Amino acid sequence: MRPQSISRYPVEQFSSLTGSPCVSDAQPAVTVFWRPGCPYCASLRRGLRRANVEIEEVNIWERPEAAATVRAIAGGNETVPTVVVGTIPLVNPSAQEVLAVLNGTDPSVPRHSRSLGRLLRWCAVAAVVAASFAVDALGHPGLSWALDGVALAVYLAFRVVQR
Repeated sequence: MRPQSISRYPVEQFSSLTGSPCVSDAQPAVTVFWRPGCPYCASLRRGLRRANVEIEEVNIWERPEAAATVRAIAGGNETVPTVVVGTIPLVNPSAQEVLAVLNGTDPSVPRHSRSLGRLLRWCAVAAVVAASFAVDALGHPGLSWALDGVALAVYLAFRVVQR
């Protein structure tokens, strides 16, 4: 499970690192603390760019004060990516969690609803596969193969919708 920490810090603490105020009228500033070679950082930055979120990227290996800020947020660890959205710090969040904070919702809610949705999707695929076995047992192999194709199509459709 991905570690996550959400708490509120004074705006002044982070504005000195980013060089700009952390709160704007349109959208809170999003600062991503990262380091080269981190696959989680690359994934998060790519996801935020896809969502057209303007981010300020701070390499903690180039800025010692940024590394100190990350340690302060992450309980003494230099866990990256660490993100500050306005005044809300997030340790190792997904792009969806950052977007949830930007939208003003609790980032833990989508994670639970995603789990339920994932379970329902697998139940739908399992039901089609079970129907395929039942039809095959009744002596209709052609229809069974068709249902296998439907099960595969349903699975792939859920994968596309998930992204």
